[in-house]
Amino acid sequence: MPSRSTWKLNLLAAGQGVSSAGDAMTPISLMLAFQSAGADPLLVSLVLVLGLLPSVLLGPVLAPLVDRMESSRLLQILLPLRFGVGLALAFTDHVPLILLFLFTGSAVSALVGPTMSLLTPRTAPEVKDPGFAFARVESFRSFGTIFGPMLAGVLIDAFGARTVLTLDACSFLVVAAVVTLLRVRRYPPEHARSAGRSWLAQIKAGPVSLGQDLVIAAASLSLAGAIVFTALLTVGQVYFLRTDLALSPALYGLVVSMHAVGRFLAATFLAPRIHATRQARALFLGGMAMGAALIVIGLGHNLFIAGAGFLITGAANTIQGLALRTIVTTRAAPETLGRSFASLGALNNGATLLGSLAAAPLVSLAGGALTLIIAGAGTLASTLAATRRLWQLNLAPSTEPAPAPASGQTAAAGTKEP
Repeated sequence: MPSRSTWKLNLLAAGQGVSSAGDAMTPISLMLAFQSAGADPLLVSLVLVLGLLPSVLLGPVLAPLVDRMESSRLLQILLPLRFGVGLALAFTDHVPLILLFLFTGSAVSALVGPTMSLLTPRTAPEVKDPGFAFARVESFRSFGTIFGPMLAGVLIDAFGARTVLTLDACSFLVVAAVVTLLRVRRYPPEHARSAGRSWLAQIKAGPVSLGQDLVIAAASLSLAGAIVFTALLTVGQVYFLRTDLALSPALYGLVVSMHAVGRFLAATFLAPRIHATRQARALFLGGMAMGAALIVIGLGHNLFIAGAGFLITGAANTIQGLALRTIVTTRAAPETLGRSFASLGALNNGATLLGSLAAAPLVSLAGGALTLIIAGAGTLASTLAATRRLWQLNLAPSTEPAPAPASGQTAAAGTKEP
C-alpha cells in the first residue's frame, strides 16, 4: 500500500493511539486514588461501570446526531467538549462531582466512537476494504493501551493523579487538531438528512438496522453472547494468576500484558490481510480461538501456558471486533450506519456489564481456573450457535428476501450487497 495514499489514515490512527493511552490512564488514576484514600470497593467498581453505562443507556438515544451531521464537524464539537469534561474531572475533589463528570465524559465518548468509525474509511478512499483502515487504527490504539497504563503508573508516582487526568483531557484536543488538519469529510446521505422522521423513529432505526440483515444479526448476537462470557476474564484472571498460580505482582502484570500485546500484533500483522468478504469467517474463527484459549489456560495451571493463552485471547479479541465492524460497514444501510455502530456499542457494553456483574459471585463459588473454563465454554457455545451465518454465507451478497420497509423508512440493509 503506497504510503502517500494512507498518510491521512496513519495520522488519524496516531491521534487515536494518543487518545487510547489517555483512556487507559484515567480509570487507573481514579481507582488508585480512591483505593489510596480508603474508599469503599463499591466506589472503585463504579469507575468501571460508569465507563460503560452511558454507552448502553444514552448511546442509541443520542446516535441520530451521528447520522444527521457531517462527521468531522461533529467531532470538532464533541472532542473539545470531552476535553472540558476531562479537565473538570481532573480538578474536582468531591466524589459526587467526580462520578458525574466521569458519566458525562463517557456519554460524550459514546458519540465519538461511532462518528470516528464513519470517518475512518474516508481517510484512505483509495483503499476499498474498510477492514484495512479499521485495523490500522486498532494497531495504534492497541499500542496506546499497552503504553498508557505504564505511563500512568510512572506519572502518578512522580506528579500525582491530577496530572495524569489532565493529560488524558488534552489527548482529546490532539485528536480534534488531527481531524481539523486532515479536512476529511463524511456527509450523511441527503435523503437521510431531510427525511423529517421523529427522533424516536430515528432511534429505533439503529437496532432495527442490525436485525434486518441476517448476517449482521447473527454476527452481533454471537459476539455479544461471547462477550458475556469473556467478560468473566477480567476478574477470573486475577484470582487464577494470583491465587491458583501464586504469581508475584510483577509476573502477574507481565502475563496480563500479553493480552494487550496479542491485540497489537493481530491488528498490525493479521487483521489487515483479512479481506472484507472473509470477515464473517474471521469472526467465527476468532470466537473459537478465544474460547479454546480460555479453556486451555484454565486447565493448564502453568505460567507459560497462561502467557501464550492470553496472547491468543488478545489477538482473537481484536479479530472479532474488527470483523464485526467491517461486516456492519459493508452491509448496513449508509443512512443508518452511525446508529448501527451506536447500537452495536450499546449491545456489546451491556454484555460486558452483565458478564462483569456475574464474575465476582462465580469466582467466589468456582475459583479462578473453573471460571476461565466456563468463560471459554460459553464463548465456544455462543460462536457455534451462529456457525451457519458466520461460516457458510461468508459475506456473499445477500439473496434473502428482506421485509418490506414501513412507510417513511429506508430499504432493509439485507438487500444491500457488500
